[in-house]
Amino acid sequence: MKQCHKMVCVVNPYSGNGRTARKWPELAAIIENQIGPFELLKTQRAGDATVLVRQALRDGYDRIVSVGGDGTHHEVLNGFFDGLLPINPRAAMAILPMGTASDLARTLHIPKGKKAIPHLVSDRVVAADLGRVSFTLPNGGQQFLYFINTCHIGMGGAVGRYVNNSSKQYGGLFTYLWGSLRTLFRYHCPFVELDIDGMPLDQVCRDIIIANGQYDGGGMHVAPNAQIDNGKFEVFVAGDTSRWFVLSRFYKIYLGRIMDHPDKFKYFEAARITARSGEQVLITLDGEQPGQLPAAIEMMPRSLRIVTACPGHTIVAPDAHEPTDGKSKTEPAQSPLQQPQTHAQVHPRRRRHRFSRK
Repeated sequence: MKQCHKMVCVVNPYSGNGRTARKWPELAAIIENQIGPFELLKTQRAGDATVLVRQALRDGYDRIVSVGGDGTHHEVLNGFFDGLLPINPRAAMAILPMGTASDLARTLHIPKGKKAIPHLVSDRVVAADLGRVSFTLPNGGQQFLYFINTCHIGMGGAVGRYVNNSSKQYGGLFTYLWGSLRTLFRYHCPFVELDIDGMPLDQVCRDIIIANGQYDGGGMHVAPNAQIDNGKFEVFVAGDTSRWFVLSRFYKIYLGRIMDHPDKFKYFEAARITARSGEQVLITLDGEQPGQLPAAIEMMPRSLRIVTACPGHTIVAPDAHEPTDGKSKTEPAQSPLQQPQTHAQVHPRRRRHRFSRK
């Protein structure tokens, strides 16, 4: 396989409950044999990947490979930016999934482990949308980060905090499932003031899911119609649903049937969401739990070049320069300014095919 990029592998040896450290010598040998030489950078602590990627991009590397789980990928993609500006807009990210959840890999159709190696220098690159989130730190300060997959506000934030403090030795699905069930019986639903593309929505919320990718929580197919390159989020607002309701229908969320109950979940397509509350409400970004409300989530269209194997993604030319100023080349979709949309209105054919099953 011909190496046509200046490539660096950013490796989190602790990902996958230490599995990456055990497997990396074998993976490194295969990469060098099949692709060619590469630079190796290993993380030691949280936040290292972002710092290492920024320096690698400044040093001229144009293919950044993230070796680890969704938390590692989250740090790596944030390294592509210095504040609001991309360091090298023509550089591309690739992933070698080794984590417990690998939800981004599912959206991109990238296989786990050594089967991902042929994709590392692939020219199947999509100009992916990102979410930029300004949020509040526990000490009251302000920060912003980017995400590519999902943002949770509410119970999902509490689950994220529990999962991030767990060993994950039993795998992503079990860890997230146990964390969700444990949190469900302890969580108090707060009152949240939302603004969704200019439409106010103030109510008690169990969870708010802002999806750019399709998967979350170790394989939960939360947003089966979401696309990472269409310039809009899919937003699901869960009201003050009872614990029994959530428990008895939990499997539907994992199967992508969250909108089987439109009376319990409000659905929107949106590009900007703000949220605030008088209570402490946690948020997660790509499964990481960095802060709390108040927060503002903004769509950043076509802001990250990333390798994909998904046939539904639009491939960009190798030398294409994508806009990163928050303006899309196409007109944005109209936002629901007056009434929340139903999932069936937006995806009528999908609704009949997937959601009509009992």
